[in-house]
Amino acid sequence: MYKLPAALALREVYDDDQAFLDALYASRREDLRQMPMDAAFIAQMIKMQQHVQMEGVRMNYPDAMHRVIERAGQAVGRVIINAGSDDIRLIDIAIIPSVQRQGIARAILLALQADAQGQGKGVSLAVEQTNFAARGLYLQLGFVAISADALFEQMHWRSQAAAEEQAMIDLLPATTLAHKITQQGQFDATA
Repeated sequence: MYKLPAALALREVYDDDQAFLDALYASRREDLRQMPMDAAFIAQMIKMQQHVQMEGVRMNYPDAMHRVIERAGQAVGRVIINAGSDDIRLIDIAIIPSVQRQGIARAILLALQADAQGQGKGVSLAVEQTNFAARGLYLQLGFVAISADALFEQMHWRSQAAAEEQAMIDLLPATTLAHKITQQGQFDATA
């Protein structure tokens, strides 16, 4: 499905991956780990936030594909993707800190873009406003911001085929207007 460099693979998530997924999620929650509270309480908060995130994914994207990212057979991350009719939604991608900035996320994104290009679709995602490294990567790969709120920026990448299709749709109103002109060259608003 997704063409990745030889060392990388996406595989199903298994029950025995839960400890890895827990540690991966916790590694992303520096905001909670820095709270001046008991370590056990913070661990409980992180687990609760992880549960809320996954329930939200299940509710909003029931058909999403959950995959573990492996490099040379070792789990190094997780990706959640939802292939919709109009675009591919990158719901979440996370890479363990020890291998970040080594091209793993870039390779996954390039594979998503290639798949989307082949289907004439775009790729959409949301990025935290404060995640400057991820946002920079997305911009490098041609994503553009389409909206933002206080926490997240919605970004979209459009394949060439999708861009051409949109251009045709954008021309549609002019074509429709042309059909309203009668054969005598008069505009007929009722046509």
